[in-house]
Amino acid sequence: MNSPKDRSHENQLKWWRSPGVIYFFAAGSPAIAIKIGVTTRATLLDRMKKAQTHNHEPIELLGVIRFSDGEFPTRDAEDQQRILHARFSHVCRFKLHTRGADWFTATQELLETITETSIPPETLGFPRFLCTSPVDEISA
Repeated sequence: MNSPKDRSHENQLKWWRSPGVIYFFAAGSPAIAIKIGVTTRATLLDRMKKAQTHNHEPIELLGVIRFSDGEFPTRDAEDQQRILHARFSHVCRFKLHTRGADWFTATQELLETITETSIPPETLGFPRFLCTSPVDEISA
């Protein structure tokens, strides 16, 4: 029988072996804050749903960087995410290494980096928005 530590290690390896993505969620229109996160391609839509549920602003998936090569594509995505977090640490909206530390102020430099390094979500079959219209438009 596998110990909890063995199962944890097996789960970590399974995660790392999955095709991964770095995603860029924008909150607000125009963007006020941008989340730089990592997940597997299979769970990206769930991440987006959770972000929208926990945010009063519309969430837009600005772009994704996909990782599918090598033995551990999602681990490679995590490594690249850390580099991006360090690069934009000067505009981090929360104290480093705390909850929320993956949200950054939407600066021109960050938006340009997203445009230059990511692909549109539609390329991978993901929607740009989950909400099709704000409440004000529905009521009209």
